[in-house]
Amino acid sequence: MEELMQGLDGLRTAQQELFYDLEDAAAVIGWSVVELTAMAGTGRTPDEAVALMKICTLLTAQQGKIGLYADEVKAQRITRSEAQA
Repeated sequence: MEELMQGLDGLRTAQQELFYDLEDAAAVIGWSVVELTAMAGTGRTPDEAVALMKICTLLTAQQGKIGLYADEVKAQRITRSEAQA
C-alpha cells in the first residue's frame, strides 16, 4: 500500500486544480445549506424562514450543477490547459 501512496505530494495539474476547486465549492455550498436550514428553524419570522428555505433550494440546485461539472472534469470532458492564478 505504501508504494501506492508515493509521489502524491507533487504539484497538481491544471485539470486536478479545476476538479478540486469544483469539489471544494460544492462542499461549501452544502455546508451553507445546512447552516441556513438550521437558521430557518430557530425562531425566525415565517417570512424569514421562507426566504432562507428558498435560498437553500437555489443553493442545492447550484451544488448539483457544480458536482456535475466536477464529474465532467474528472472524465476529461471539460479540460483546463494551465492553472489559473
